[in-house]
Amino acid sequence: MNIKKTEAHVFKRSFIPLISIILITVLVALFNAPIMATLWRYSFDDGTYSHAYLIPFIVLYLYYTLFENNELQFREKFSWFALTLLLFSAYSLFVASTAQITLAYWLATLMLLCASINFLFKFSIKLIFPTLYFIFLIPLWGILTIPLQNLSVIAVNFLMSFTSIPVFVEDEFVHIPSGVFEIAGGCSGLRYLLTSLAISSLYIFLHLRNIKNIAIFALVAILGALVTNWLRIAILIIIGHQTEMTSDLMTDHNMFGWYLYAPFMLLLFKFGSYLTDKENNNVTATSNSTQKQPNKLNGLTLSALFTLLIISSTGLKQTYLLNSSEKIQQDNAQNLTIKPTIFNYSLLEVKTARPDNVHLIYHFHGNELEGKPTFYDNNLIPEGWRILNTDTLNQQQIISIQKEKQKAKITISYVINGKQIASIGQFKKERLKKALTGQGTTSLQWHFIIQ
Repeated sequence: MNIKKTEAHVFKRSFIPLISIILITVLVALFNAPIMATLWRYSFDDGTYSHAYLIPFIVLYLYYTLFENNELQFREKFSWFALTLLLFSAYSLFVASTAQITLAYWLATLMLLCASINFLFKFSIKLIFPTLYFIFLIPLWGILTIPLQNLSVIAVNFLMSFTSIPVFVEDEFVHIPSGVFEIAGGCSGLRYLLTSLAISSLYIFLHLRNIKNIAIFALVAILGALVTNWLRIAILIIIGHQTEMTSDLMTDHNMFGWYLYAPFMLLLFKFGSYLTDKENNNVTATSNSTQKQPNKLNGLTLSALFTLLIISSTGLKQTYLLNSSEKIQQDNAQNLTIKPTIFNYSLLEVKTARPDNVHLIYHFHGNELEGKPTFYDNNLIPEGWRILNTDTLNQQQIISIQKEKQKAKITISYVINGKQIASIGQFKKERLKKALTGQGTTSLQWHFIIQ
């Protein structure tokens, strides 16, 4: 059988719109490889965000759906507003990465990707939604852990009032005659909430159009995730009481939660199907309109876009390895018995190195995204010492510490552009101000004195 080229479906469709979006996404990721590395470290390797592996495939599927519906349309005219938005996004990413503010440069990268796609294609909510779906792999949702944890404590206390089990709740601890349950951060229900948000938003994008139905479906998905978690905790407490805390669920209860959550998801999809059928029944029959034909890509627009992507990316701020002289300085620091634990510094300056007096200055050149005095894994207290109290004086943190019967004081200050700052929050604000002009060099002064 002969297939005429002009009649074959595969030859009629142009995959350039879909390929362009994939290419833009890949370029943004490649030219911002250091940022992608931090996302891999804190998202894909974190159990709470284990769903991150699925997100890129879901985004690809969503854009393929738009492509199949001929809803990926190139701009026919140059848009100065879209260009302004793209340049602003690129500058925001530059400032955020120079200031080394993790959450800011994650969000700025996502904003740059959205602005890049908007620069090339006609804007619509449908166009941007798949890109915004990447928000579910960015580890910013941890800020909800404590509020959800507190809400879980209140809800579980209410649910347990319907049982005959004596319960006493103190902070995040639930006391019953058989033992004590801790509603820790992992019991906040964040995993179920993230899953519900991701799945419900996907279903809404594919099937729902009515604003009222969208709001109802999203609300049911959120409440269902929270209630499922509360029931999980309450049931575990009841099982613990009945088994005198000997059940295997007392040590491994994560899978138990998913067993409860799976039936809810089936009910949620059933409810979504009901809303979809309701919308379809309310839609009046319309005549078949002519399908949109993908317009041609403006070569100048594409060239300008890719050029802007290249020159605006943090890829120009490469992650540098420490040079040989800096490694020598680090080796000298290894001889010190009393020192903080500091990562990713560029240079260590040893001012004083006596057993009773250690004065160190850690310099950060700003070339490494995580090379900063406020890196989360840095520990300013020497190993084996404990904190007695803290104070602030003359833009310096003064920390009293003790090890067995020996006492000492640590003086700490963060320095940027010669200015000493004691507060971490104020230091981050100052870093952001200096990043507006591309300044990212900082240092940490650490002084230990035996009393």
